[in-house]
Amino acid sequence: MGIRLLPEGVWARIAAGEVVERPASAVKEMAENSLDAGARRVRVRLWDGGRVRVVVEDDGAGIAFEELPLALAPHATSKIGGIEDLDAIRTLGYRGEALASLAAVGRVEIRSRPAGAELGGVIHAYEGKIFEHQRVNCVPGTRVQVDEIFANLPARRKFLKSAAGELRRAAAVLREYAICRPEVGFSLEHDGRPVFSTDGSGDRRRAVQRLWGGEPEILTARASAGSVELECWWQPRPGRNEVSAFVNGRSVSDPLIKGAVGAIRELVGGWALFFTVDPSLTDVNIHPAKAEVRFRHPSEVFESVKVAASQLGAAARPGGPDFSAPHFQEVPPVRTFGNSRQAFPQSDGPPASRSAAFQVHRPERLFGRIEAPDGPSPAQKESSKGLGENALGNPLAEDAPDWPPSTAGGREEAAPVPTDVAYLGQSNMGYLVFDVLGSEGGLVLVDPHAAHERVAFERVRAAAKEGARSQKLLLPAPLPPTLLLEVEEKKAFLEGIGFTLEFFDGGEMRLTATPCLPGVSIPPEVLLRSSLAAFRDGEPANASEEILWRAWATAACREAVKLTTALSPQEALALWRDLHGCQQPAFCPHGRPTVLTLTRTELTRRFGRA
Repeated sequence: MGIRLLPEGVWARIAAGEVVERPASAVKEMAENSLDAGARRVRVRLWDGGRVRVVVEDDGAGIAFEELPLALAPHATSKIGGIEDLDAIRTLGYRGEALASLAAVGRVEIRSRPAGAELGGVIHAYEGKIFEHQRVNCVPGTRVQVDEIFANLPARRKFLKSAAGELRRAAAVLREYAICRPEVGFSLEHDGRPVFSTDGSGDRRRAVQRLWGGEPEILTARASAGSVELECWWQPRPGRNEVSAFVNGRSVSDPLIKGAVGAIRELVGGWALFFTVDPSLTDVNIHPAKAEVRFRHPSEVFESVKVAASQLGAAARPGGPDFSAPHFQEVPPVRTFGNSRQAFPQSDGPPASRSAAFQVHRPERLFGRIEAPDGPSPAQKESSKGLGENALGNPLAEDAPDWPPSTAGGREEAAPVPTDVAYLGQSNMGYLVFDVLGSEGGLVLVDPHAAHERVAFERVRAAAKEGARSQKLLLPAPLPPTLLLEVEEKKAFLEGIGFTLEFFDGGEMRLTATPCLPGVSIPPEVLLRSSLAAFRDGEPANASEEILWRAWATAACREAVKLTTALSPQEALALWRDLHGCQQPAFCPHGRPTVLTLTRTELTRRFGRA
């Protein structure tokens, strides 16, 4: 076949396919045009996820009637005028391709009126051809409507997702700009129903909380490295990172920035990164959809993210208890016999700690996270006979240690678990110290975080084996826009595992019930996000119960008490009792030891009393 020119209708659609990949691309291009036009209000309406119709309205500068045909011509723009402007692009658009591309893959109508003009104009185009252009009376600003996107490009249309899936992608684009430009009011509607809106107050924190939700706490930090200034917002979430990045106000999906965030393994969640760089030190003209940016000094991007992450990590760590005074003098020993907990007189302690009789402690719910049962269940009693003889593999760690640990590979065999102990206090480092009573003797140190993780893990596993059950929430939890659309898309799956979701007035969806996990406290939104994250890359229809309960267990581990959390004697003993009611009490779900035992023999030998 010889070389020949492609017909205009073919090359125009090929070029348009690079710019407009799906309805979300159309929303992005039109929203950027609105922002470049100085709009203070941007309203987006979608029908069938944007597959049937996309409408974007703004109150920006508008387009003169005479320039409307030129707005639909390829490579026509008001943003730049010469090649020198490419060295420092300060606008979101500059190629003049967006409207022309939309006209090549759908039916386009533009209504616009500049401020001060008596009348506006309307223009219609399809397959790149203009077939109507006349004056009309319309409000100041611009309204762009795109119908039947990709109707003339079946190869692209068949790859569009469901209406819910396309809506979720378009909403993500608009949310990003709503956070980036808090001084602009954004609103999104779908099939006549409000999805979300921002007030354009200019308060970024308010916009972020409105779109992300206020829980978990949102942290922010500022950093700089060379020519790069960074404003960073982060919210802990289960699963993987969700990164929204902006360079000089432009939304980008750049591998360099994602790589910088991915290198911070200890901070997983939602990220919003606002980079400010001299435009002459960036190149935004390297991707058809302007989604990537090339930096003159890429190492400065990594460094700025690293500095911001160190600040966020410090802020995310809860403040430790005040250990300025020795705990062993402030906390009277507490003795436990089986399932009872008793405080007893301390013969050589301060007078305030002495008592003539035992004091019984019966905590109903401790730490706000862990609930102490009245006694072990029949299954727990069976599994704890000769504690340590019924080994159970660790499902969260590839090289999970057995209980009791074998002596192979140099690992010391764990001592039998003492059941008759007195709680002495909490060390300056946060470890719990217990005195083993009776003939066994010795001391035991407990890592409260690892122990709490083990208790929560086994409770989640036991609840998951019982099957899906629901527990109603006292107060329905409204879902932030970051969750709303994904939840709506997978509503049947979520309801099948125990969630209940209801629509309220104004189109707001609320979580009214969650899966029942007795004895485990996980915030409803965290539990919901964990369930979604478990199957984000797969089909919920093929959901594996094992994957699901592991996701719940991971969320429960994150809610465990920290090493720096000061525990009361009642809490410490409840944790001890619940830990030793587990099938594998010696290690947390990730393979870390929960206890360190110094036997009577070891102490006698070290003090030279053997």
